[in-house]
Amino acid sequence: MKSEWKEFRLGDITDWASGGTPSKQNADFWNGTIPWISASSMGGNRYNESDLKITQDGLKAGSRLAGKDSILLLVRGSALHQRIPVGIATTEVSFNQDVKAIKVKEEFIDPWYLLFWFMCKEKDLLNMVENTGIGAGKLDTKRLQDMLIKIPPAAERNRIRGFAKALDDKLCISRQTNQILETMAQTIFKSWFVDFEPVKAKITAIEAGEDTECVIRAAMRAISGKTDDELDQLQAGQPENYANLKTTAELFPAAMKDSELGKVPEGWSVKAIQDLAKIIKGKSYSSAELVESKTALVTLKSFNRGGGYRLDGLKEYTGSYKAEQEVFAGDLVIAYTDVTQNADVIGKPAMVVSDSRYEHLVISLDVALVRPKIDYHKYFLYGLAMTDTFQNHTRSYTTGTTVLHLGKSAVPEFHFLKPSEELLKLYEQNVSPMFKLVNENIEDNRNMENLRDTLLPKLLSGELEVNAINKAES
Repeated sequence: MKSEWKEFRLGDITDWASGGTPSKQNADFWNGTIPWISASSMGGNRYNESDLKITQDGLKAGSRLAGKDSILLLVRGSALHQRIPVGIATTEVSFNQDVKAIKVKEEFIDPWYLLFWFMCKEKDLLNMVENTGIGAGKLDTKRLQDMLIKIPPAAERNRIRGFAKALDDKLCISRQTNQILETMAQTIFKSWFVDFEPVKAKITAIEAGEDTECVIRAAMRAISGKTDDELDQLQAGQPENYANLKTTAELFPAAMKDSELGKVPEGWSVKAIQDLAKIIKGKSYSSAELVESKTALVTLKSFNRGGGYRLDGLKEYTGSYKAEQEVFAGDLVIAYTDVTQNADVIGKPAMVVSDSRYEHLVISLDVALVRPKIDYHKYFLYGLAMTDTFQNHTRSYTTGTTVLHLGKSAVPEFHFLKPSEELLKLYEQNVSPMFKLVNENIEDNRNMENLRDTLLPKLLSGELEVNAINKAES
């Protein structure tokens, strides 16, 4: 019963700790094995990894460990103007001075319950953000600790945590699945169009004096990762799949030639992105135009760090725009601006996902649309934009300090190696089902997040009991 719930001052049932940054000038402090959590690492709500890692010496010299099940809350940074990054450490991690580590007193509350409470309080926390005068936001620790939290008896608390965590686990698995699918597509791209593995396999077989069939078999091994015995089994059990694999292998050249990009497969040509696609810059807007609407802007927040699309980055918009600035599901966009500390977004690609909440999606000024002249080229161009070569190229065209900007010619003038149209079609046939599944997962995730965001506040306020939800489901 709600009457059995007790109210506490947050600071009385938790312990808070501040982190720090080891000197960037000392190489002995960095590139170790201890994840170092800062604003740039705080995507999602489970933390066990980061791009930057410190050593034991770095930990002693300037940072601090947050134990497993600590809540990590960003209390300073530009991100606070848009959202409140918060999550739980699923292993020991270190953290910087912009982050607070919060350890619960378990006789009162458990960490997962507190995490979900923070997630439900995002609007309240956004209203508490203070401006620092340098573009960053700040949450005052004392005000945070003075917040009041209502806690139900242990049995109901455990039911709420179990329900919310089950939903969160599903979301986590779905996101991991999407990462695996993206990695699979990029692995194929790298093997075919960067490392030229099927071509090199053919060349090696020819140099070994193999006949034509063996040369094709060598490429088939390179493409599929299968041994000859496994290919024989494939031929016997799945002849159609074997024939498709052989057709793919036959399309790769069996020789290399010199080019301005070095040794490349014979018959492939050097092109610029502008030869295959039109680059369209997005729409500038004013804050007065960001009001409730059935039109939304695709913004920087629509990009995951490292590339890929986020549904929660849209901004509702009422202003005008050109027809060519409207985007649709499957369109390829690239970030032209960045405000992250480590330039995690600029130059990164994403494929737009449909959103049933809106009738129109429009790219903002921080985003460019890469619209290929032939539609199936978009999968190749997406893979190209994810390569280290493209990312290094865009970094060299980036200017600015606090806000980074990508040069106008960076994307259209990027030169790459274009394979045959037949190979591009086959690549599209291989990877488009992966991207379709990614899009479906993202849409399913949005529905689960909506369910979570609708029910959690009611559960955490005592307005609704988990048993009532279970009865409704039954």
